[in-house]
Formats: sequence, structure tokens, C-alpha cells
Amino acid sequence: MARNNHKLPPVTAEELAEIERTRRQSRSRSILTPQADYWEEDLPGRDEEQTYKPQLIRLNKKNDTWMEIPCYTNKSWWVAWVIFGILIPPVIVVLYGFFSVGMYKLLMGWVLSFSGLFVLFSFLAFFYREAVFSPRWTPIRFNLKRQKVYVYDFQQGWNPWARWPVVVKVFDWQDIYGERLFWPGRYTFGSQLVCAVCSPGNHQVLHRFPVTPVVGDIRMVWAEWSHICQYMQNRGVPTTPMFTDHPASWTPEGHQYRWPEDLDRESKTAP
Repeated sequence: MARNNHKLPPVTAEELAEIERTRRQSRSRSILTPQADYWEEDLPGRDEEQTYKPQLIRLNKKNDTWMEIPCYTNKSWWVAWVIFGILIPPVIVVLYGFFSVGMYKLLMGWVLSFSGLFVLFSFLAFFYREAVFSPRWTPIRFNLKRQKVYVYDFQQGWNPWARWPVVVKVFDWQDIYGERLFWPGRYTFGSQLVCAVCSPGNHQVLHRFPVTPVVGDIRMVWAEWSHICQYMQNRGVPTTPMFTDHPASWTPEGHQYRWPEDLDRESKTAP
């Protein structure tokens, strides 16, 4: 299938100058408390005039009432499969030792063998669930009519035998501020759009949630935030995102995302 992507054009000299000017004019500290780790800049207020051209990185659905965007993670999914494969030989060794060496004749052999198998199968179950059942991305819905934001939060735990629940968090748009973080790591390097949810009427942060993965082009963060703000201001925004393709996932979408029925209905309707 051909990809019909609309990435940002190569950066121009004027844009480079604008990026440098923005960095110089930005505050040394965020107006929000506590300040986020790797904070780089506070983005224009949600009700202010957005100076950068709006365009989403990716889009699931948009209409006159609500808009849903996917927040992809920067996970290396193949790592889970590699670790899963590495754990298989130890399982074979334990089973071979149990039956061939004669450990099944001893009580201590049963205890050691089954204890080892339980630990190994727990690790296998964890990495299998992470690779197959953890969502590649999580949806965020912006309801223009209600002026609310619905964040789908998949809460992956450390216990592979327990249920990993889904919680949908609902926030008032008027309490949300945009931030750009900069990650300087070797494998995670670039900018990320994060929304901070504050107490009504002040800058005390109650919660933060990511909106984009870490991206290498700073303009993608500016364009994403500009698009979200202008949509929630009921202004005209582009209908085509930068990328129209979706990264492959092991699990069909219908089995990954299951919104609670009441919040699914509320997030897609007007008051």
C-alpha cells in the first residue's frame, strides 16, 4: 500500500532563525510548578493566538464535535521478542535437568525445578503480553462542544498474571497547558509535546500526559499544539495530518482499545 504522507518541508533559513529566536526568548524556568524533567519551553496559551501553522502528526478521526489523535510510544517492540526468545533455552535446560538428571526423584528437585519454571514462565508471560497486548498507541480525544479532554491510559503493571487495567482520565480544557520537553538520551533524542493539567485558577500541576512521541523536528511539536488549540477554539484547521499511515501492531485495534461505554458516548457527543 502506498503511503500518502505530508511531512513538513525541509527547514528553511528563516525557520532556523525563528527556532533560535524562540530558544533565546523562552523563559529560563516554566511558569508551572513543579517543573517537568527535561522541560524546554512553555508553549503559547490554549486561548492565545497560535503563531505556528497547525498540522497534526497523525489523526484518527475529526468532526465538528470531537477529534481523536493517537499518542505513539517510543518503545522498541522487537526488544520484548528478543528477550522472550532468550528465555526459552533456560526453560528447556530446567526441564531437561528435571527429567534426565533425575531431579524428579528428590523433593528438593521438585521445589527447585518448579520454582525456577515459575520465575521463567512469569518473565515469558510478561514480555509476551508486553509485545502482543500492550497497545502501540493510546488515543486522546478532544471534545470541542464540552471543552473536555479524554485520555485513554493503559496501566501496564509488573505482574504478568494480574489484569492490566484501562483508565480513561477526563480533564477540563481550560486547566491544560502545553509544554515542550527535550530528551537528550542516546536512544530517545528530540522534542515531545506534553500537556500539564493544573488546579483551576493557578499553575500548580496535578497531572501530566504525553501527546506526541519524541520527535526529531521541533516544528512537529509546535504544529501539533497549534492544531489542537485552534481546533478547541473552533477555528478552521487542516484535515490531513503529516502521516496518514499507522505503524503495524501485533494485536487488532478492536482488541486493544475498549472504552468504557459511558465515557465513549460522552467523549463523542455534545452536552
